[in-house]
Amino acid sequence: MKKIVSILWLFMAVGVFSQTLKTNPIYEDEAAASSMGSTFLTSFMQEGELYLNIPREVLERPMLFIRYDYRKVYKYMQVLWSLEGDKVLLKHPRVRSTAGIILPVRHHKALKDNVLAMFPLEKDMGEQGELCINVTSLVMDNVIEWTKGFTETLVPQLSLLQGSKDFHNEVVIKTRRGLMFEGSKVSFPVFFGLAALPEKLMKGRDYDYRMGFVNEDRYGIDHGEPKNSIANIARWRLEKKDKDRKLSVPVKPITFVIPPDVPEQWRPYVKAGIEEWLPAFEAAGFKNAIVVKETDSLSEWEAHSIHTSYVDWGDSKYLRGFEESGGTAPEIIDERTGEILKCDIYLGASVENVTDRYFIRCAPLDKRAQSLPFPQELTGRLFQRIAAHEAGHAFGLMDSNYGEFAYPVEKMSDIQWLKTMGHTPSMMSYSRENNIAQPEDSVPPELLMQKVGPMDRHQIEWGYTEFPEEMSEQQEEEALERIIGVQDSIPWFRFNQSQVEVFGPATADEVVDTNDPVESTKLALKNLERVIQLMPAAVKDQKDTRRLENLYGRLLEQWKDHMLHVTSLLGGYDIRYKPINTPGKMFTPIPLAMQEEAMDFLHANALNPPGWLVAPEFLPKLGYSTFPDKMVEFQQRSVDELLRPRRLKRFEYMETLEGFEGTFEWYLSELQEGLFGELYEGSPKVGRIRQEIQSYYIDRAIMAVQQKAQYTYAEMKAYDYTAYSKGLLMEQLVKLREDIKSKLKKEKDSDAKGHWEHCLARLDLL
Repeated sequence: MKKIVSILWLFMAVGVFSQTLKTNPIYEDEAAASSMGSTFLTSFMQEGELYLNIPREVLERPMLFIRYDYRKVYKYMQVLWSLEGDKVLLKHPRVRSTAGIILPVRHHKALKDNVLAMFPLEKDMGEQGELCINVTSLVMDNVIEWTKGFTETLVPQLSLLQGSKDFHNEVVIKTRRGLMFEGSKVSFPVFFGLAALPEKLMKGRDYDYRMGFVNEDRYGIDHGEPKNSIANIARWRLEKKDKDRKLSVPVKPITFVIPPDVPEQWRPYVKAGIEEWLPAFEAAGFKNAIVVKETDSLSEWEAHSIHTSYVDWGDSKYLRGFEESGGTAPEIIDERTGEILKCDIYLGASVENVTDRYFIRCAPLDKRAQSLPFPQELTGRLFQRIAAHEAGHAFGLMDSNYGEFAYPVEKMSDIQWLKTMGHTPSMMSYSRENNIAQPEDSVPPELLMQKVGPMDRHQIEWGYTEFPEEMSEQQEEEALERIIGVQDSIPWFRFNQSQVEVFGPATADEVVDTNDPVESTKLALKNLERVIQLMPAAVKDQKDTRRLENLYGRLLEQWKDHMLHVTSLLGGYDIRYKPINTPGKMFTPIPLAMQEEAMDFLHANALNPPGWLVAPEFLPKLGYSTFPDKMVEFQQRSVDELLRPRRLKRFEYMETLEGFEGTFEWYLSELQEGLFGELYEGSPKVGRIRQEIQSYYIDRAIMAVQQKAQYTYAEMKAYDYTAYSKGLLMEQLVKLREDIKSKLKKEKDSDAKGHWEHCLARLDLL
C-alpha cells in the first residue's frame, strides 16, 4: 500500500512540475522542457517544516543562494553543500573568476570559505541515495551578511514559512519575514532561491575602463578610475547558431516577459523600448538577439525564478506622497565569468512624473505637450524611453557619460542629423530630451526623444561580439582594441565614468551635452522662458495649485542643472581615456577663453538670474512668504559649487600648466568682483536675493579660510582647503573689506548701507 501511495505521489509531483513548465514563459517549447535531465535539489514541506533532498552528485558543486525582498537590488552569493560526518554544511566559498582573480568571501580576505549553516541528516526521510535535511532555520532564523555590513533585526512572531516550488535546476522558497524596519515591526514577503550555476562556463571578457560595462562583482572594484581592474564584464551568454555567418540568430536569445501587471496601453511602448537595442546587437553579429513576450499570467514563483527576466511595473508609483522618477534593473550574475543569469527591468515612474518632466523640457517644441494630460501616444513614448534606458542596464551597461561634449551644437536642430545620430550619442547618459532646439527649427517631436544611439551600438559591439574558437587570446585582444580604437577619431565614442565631482562638461547630467555648453544653455533658457509662459494655461483645469507648484519647482531644478553644466567649464577638463603609450593627455584643461565666457554667463544668469525666472506672473498665487525659497537655495548651492575644495585644487594644479599661469587668482578675483558688482558699478540698491547671496559668499569664504585641516592622508583631503587656496581667498576677502569701506565713505546715504555694514561686520571677524 505504501508503495502504491509513493507511486501516486510521484505521478502527482510530475504532473504539477509539468504544469509549472507549461506556465513558465521560458519553457514554451517541448524540446527545452525535455532536456531537463540534470540532477538537482528538490524540496518538500512536512508539518510546517521545509526539507531539501540533496543528491550526492550535487555536493561540492557551486550554486547560487539568492534573496529577493522589497529592495530592488537582489542579494545573492555562491554557495556549496558539503558533507562532514553526519552533518551537511552550507558554505560560502571564495569565487575564482576566470579573469584571473579571487573574489573574497564578503570582503573578509582571510576567509577561504564561510559556513552559513549546519544541518543534521534526517535519516528516516528523503529519497534513496539522497541526503535529506531540514532547512527551515536557514530561511526563517538566519541573519546572513549578504553584502558587506548587511544586518537585520528579526521579529520571529511575524515570520511565516509559506512553501516552496521546484523548477529546473532551482528551488524557490516563499516566506514572510518579520523585521524591525524604521522603528516598526513589519512582515515583508521575502523569497529565497537555490539555483544551479552553468556547468559549461561562458568565456569571460576583460573589464576595460574605457567602456561602459559593469563588472561581475559591480561593487568590488573602483569605478570612476582610469585604470583596468582585473575583472570580467557583466553580459549575457550570446552564441551564434550559425558560426560562419556575419549575422546569426543566437542559440538562446535574451528573453524578457511583460506580465499583466503592466497596463495594457503601455505594453507596446515598453516592448518597443527594449527592442530598440536590436540593431545594437546586430553590430555585434546577432540577429533577433532579444525576445520580448507578453503573458496573461506570471505567478510570483515564476517572477522569483532565475529562469525568468520580467518587466516589473512597480506599484510604488501609486502610493500617496511617493515620487519615483525612473527605474532600475537588478541583475543576478555568475561571478566566475560575468554571465548575467537574470535581470528584471523595474519601471517605477508615474504618468505625472514623466509628463511633467517632458513638459518642462519640450512643451514649446511639441504642441501635444502644451496641455495636461498628454495624449496616450506621447506618454507611451516617454515610458518607451525609460524602458530602453533600463534595458541598457539589463545588458550590462552602467549609468555614466557616453560621448558627451562631442556633438556640435548646431546639429541639435539639424533634422537629418537627429534622424541618424540623435541629439545624444547614447541612451545610457542622463541627457534626457532635446530641449535646445528652437520652435522655429520645426524639429519633429519624435526626434526630441533620447534613443539608442551610435555609442550604444559601439558598446554592444565591443561587449558581445563573438570570436571564432580558433582565434588566439592575443588576436582576440587585438580585435577588441581595434573596436575601442575608433575613440581616437570619433569623439562621441569616448566614454568616461561618472565621478564624485563634476569636473568638466563631459561629466554633467540632465542636460543636452554639446561642444559649446554656454551656447546650448542659452538656447535651453529661451525654451524655459517659453515654458513659464505656458504653465498657467496647462494647469487651468486644476482645482488647486499643487501641479503648478510642482512644475515651477521642476523648472527651477532644470535651470540649476544647466547652470551646473556651465559651471563645469570652470577648472574643468576635457576627458579622453587612453593607454599610457598613446600620445596626448588624458585630462586637457578647458581653454581659458571658454572658462572666461562661462564666468561671464554665470554672473549674468546664475548669480543674478532673470526676472521671468525669479518672479513669474503666477508666483503670487502660490505663496505668501519668501519661505521656502528654492531660487535662493539653488544660488547658494552655486556658490558652494564655485568654492568647492576640489574645484580650487583643480585650479591650483591647472596654473602649473603652460598657458594657465595665474588662472587661480584670476578665477577668485572674477568670481568675487562679479558677485559684488554693485560695489564697482556705483549701484545704490542691492536686491533682496543679491544681498542673501553676497552674505552667503562671505560666510562660506570665511569658513574656508578658517577651516582647520582634518586629514593628513592624501586620499582623504578632498574636503580640505589647501594653505595656498586659503591664502588667495584671504587676499580677496581683505580686498573686499577695503572696497566696502571705500563705498560707505563715498555713499553715506546708500539704500543698501545696512547690508554693506553687515558685510563689513562679518569681514571684520577675520
